[in-house]
Amino acid sequence: MNFSTNNTARKDGFAFSLLRAGTLAVAAAVILSACGGGDGGGPGYPTAFLPVVPPADSGGSGGNGGGALGNVTCKDFDGNDMTVKPKTITVYNNSDRVIYPVLSTSENAKNEWIRGCFRVDDKLYPTTSVYKLYVNEGTGIPANSSVTVTLPLYSELSTENYITWWNGGRVVLADSNERLRQEEDKKLDTPAAVTCTGDHTNCALSVYSSKVQFPENIYAQLSEYTFGDAVIPVGQKPLLKPDNVGYNISYVDHVYLPIGIGPKNNPYIGYSGSVQSLPTFAGALGAFMGSDAGKGWPVYNLNSLKLPGGYNIFAQREGVVPAIDNVPVKPASGGVPVLTVQKCIAGQCTEDEKKNLHYGDAVQRMQNLWGSCVNWGAEDLSAYVTETISCPADLATKMDAVKQFFAQNHQNYLALHTGNTCKTSTPEKPVFTYMEALKHIYGWVPFNEGCGAGDNKLADTSIPGWTHATIQPMYIHDLQYNYKQAAVQGNPKLNFNPYVSLIHESLQMNAYGFSVDDAVGFMSELGDGLVFVVGGPHGLENSKQFSYLDGFALAIGVPSTLGEGTPLIKKYGVCALGQDAKDPGCAADKQDVTMPTNSRIAGFRVGSVPSYPVKVRFTDTKDNLYTFQVIDRFSACAVGAPGDCPSNRDAIKAGLVCSVTRSDGTVHPMSKTWCDGANPNQSRDDKDPQVTKNFMSFPMPVDFLK
Repeated sequence: MNFSTNNTARKDGFAFSLLRAGTLAVAAAVILSACGGGDGGGPGYPTAFLPVVPPADSGGSGGNGGGALGNVTCKDFDGNDMTVKPKTITVYNNSDRVIYPVLSTSENAKNEWIRGCFRVDDKLYPTTSVYKLYVNEGTGIPANSSVTVTLPLYSELSTENYITWWNGGRVVLADSNERLRQEEDKKLDTPAAVTCTGDHTNCALSVYSSKVQFPENIYAQLSEYTFGDAVIPVGQKPLLKPDNVGYNISYVDHVYLPIGIGPKNNPYIGYSGSVQSLPTFAGALGAFMGSDAGKGWPVYNLNSLKLPGGYNIFAQREGVVPAIDNVPVKPASGGVPVLTVQKCIAGQCTEDEKKNLHYGDAVQRMQNLWGSCVNWGAEDLSAYVTETISCPADLATKMDAVKQFFAQNHQNYLALHTGNTCKTSTPEKPVFTYMEALKHIYGWVPFNEGCGAGDNKLADTSIPGWTHATIQPMYIHDLQYNYKQAAVQGNPKLNFNPYVSLIHESLQMNAYGFSVDDAVGFMSELGDGLVFVVGGPHGLENSKQFSYLDGFALAIGVPSTLGEGTPLIKKYGVCALGQDAKDPGCAADKQDVTMPTNSRIAGFRVGSVPSYPVKVRFTDTKDNLYTFQVIDRFSACAVGAPGDCPSNRDAIKAGLVCSVTRSDGTVHPMSKTWCDGANPNQSRDDKDPQVTKNFMSFPMPVDFLK
């Protein structure tokens, strides 16, 4: 959560991106290193692998900062040296089997984190390899154990050749070692500044560079992370903001294992994902496959149940895997499929079905819906549509608008080639067809094949009556979430995407069910690292699932005289009344989260608490202590009355019990003024309570009030 009020322009591609058809679309490269044995590092490691100060003409400084191993020196907003400490990734295996953790990132043409650290805009620092880290390669970590890897911002392999550990990465958590390594992988030494420890297991790390990512048919669940952020303040050079940790579990691509993620040293943020046991989670997947909604949903060609998301059922339909792979469905004539159906997994398919049967009833209904509700002109749809259904007028209008929106985006794509702005003069997707439309619509991705990743943005597309800003919310709430509508519940043939209900209802997860899902998916919160748990909650600092509706964010005013790099808050803490038998009234001054000292952050999130009322305390940089109470969870408001939200705002204000005291314990003379300025409010989408965001807004710190 970023409370900074400076006017910054976020570069395209910085946002945490999702995986599409097995291609990592994150922004940088990660390589991780050794710990405690194996090929691990130590004093004898080459100095070339230690973070070093860049050349004088680079415009920045870096390295170990002259202090603790892993510290890196960057430039802050004012151009002064700023020490950036490492962050950590911890994996807890709470399951009953061995888990194989692997981390990797992708190639990127522009390394924004290095540019932001050094504050330069005339160099790109490209990363030309994928880097992969294997924890206890081949043996993994056993049940009831954990490992912690410590990651510096970067390591420099050679002059201006940086491995950026923080700038977007993936965490692959597998329950089989099969196919986790590829022939293209090349073994490397491990940078010494990356360390690792194990609890109830050893921890040896192996590092490889590669030109390929992982194949689709691995027994693994993918998660994604990024540490810090890189922004471009108006009129300035890039700036690294190292405070937050970003993360999500890529259930948008596939669903296989129950993974929970939470920030480290931020106990007021609940977890994302699932903390179910592996058998319970697998049982829910099986129940979906046995239900009418999930009947015939595609599965990966594996011996365990792994399901593709709503985009991959189209994008990976024609995909094949190497004939040598050990998979259950192998047509005699070759062409081993990535996706198949359970009937074939069970050995009940003909040779033709083994090769060509990639989906069943659930997907067929989705295709029939598009064939019935939308006019596709003269295109022959007989290969995709088997039944014409009665489509409600409102649904037909909205689906047609989405189709026309992507048809216009395709026209814009063709125009890019006319203007010679793409890599080739001939477009890779020259015709807007039914199946190409479905691939792009369910992925919510533009037509830019053969062009740059940032070309032909959906945000720049519009049609009469619709812009991207208006059509995307409609697509989210009225189409992807249409399983909640009474008409759809009465007629499953109208279900736009059954996978969304699997993620949010059957599995009860606050994770992406589709690419622009605005339920809790990608998180960005204050933290010193991340905790990943597999098959149970042990290891999480907060074992309650995160929801914007359950908590709130404190937001205070920012004095106009305060510089971007000047902090406002030193520390904060939250206590739920009646929860601690030793301190039921929360009399103790519990402030256990320390704020960054080099960023102007005007608040913090109280994301998940055991119960209400809660007492909140924070200390500003002048050592004034602020205390207030929130007596109840914020209530939702009726649609159309945002000015009155939350509906219990008067009760929240009346129960505030607010005060500000000086460091000597006396009441600050502006205490009442500050407390009277309290404003409980909400920012939300009326159509879905999952996107309600609650705020406790207050004036600027008391010493700036008049």
